[in-house]
Amino acid sequence: MTTALIKGRFRGPDGIGNGGYVAGRMVALLGSQPAEVTLRRGWPVDVPLSIRRDDAAISARDAEGNLVAEAREAALDLDPPPPPTRDQAAAATRWFLASPFTHSTGLCFVCGSAAPGGLGVFTGRVEGRPGIAAALWHPDARFAGADGGIAPEFLWSALDCAGAFAFTVDAVPQRMLLGRITGRLQGGIAPGEAVTVLGWQIGREGRKLHAGTALFGADGRLRGIARALWVLPAPVAD
Repeated sequence: MTTALIKGRFRGPDGIGNGGYVAGRMVALLGSQPAEVTLRRGWPVDVPLSIRRDDAAISARDAEGNLVAEAREAALDLDPPPPPTRDQAAAATRWFLASPFTHSTGLCFVCGSAAPGGLGVFTGRVEGRPGIAAALWHPDARFAGADGGIAPEFLWSALDCAGAFAFTVDAVPQRMLLGRITGRLQGGIAPGEAVTVLGWQIGREGRKLHAGTALFGADGRLRGIARALWVLPAPVAD
């Protein structure tokens, strides 16, 4: 039986793996893209889950047989809005680090400013563009894969949190969980490259938030794009 484990350093909310990183690992196991990854429940860190393949899909299940995540091939028809300039993206990151948001993300591997060895994608407000969030990201060489470029699972990770911030940077920090992400990578990113990370609002249905995210290389070309479903927690009854 094949198993997969998410190490604790790749955490998102308390005790579970970062959704984008989990998606990247699932897509690697699937072996094709564009791909859709659905997170049925949080993937507990440091716990091996069983991986099963069924036709064109794969699934991850816990020891009790509960479905945790599944991935399958999927179409993706999505165009990003124009990205901010590099200076605007850098200003958005500085805004994030000086705002209450930097204390709200805890030890999230992707966006947690206190996460040791984290990815360091700090997505903030873009002045004059409501519903947009951006970051200037210089990926560290420790995230490189065997080919010397940043490994795909970390690019999927970078496509994660910016979508949530697109809904919150113009308001207040708010907890939400990634439910589904459909994306593709197109072209590599080198360690240290100046990457613009973009998140934008697509729509909202009650507690369900639909967002897009994209990665642009130093040459301005699109390197990755995704559409995500985020879910707000249900209100707590008095």
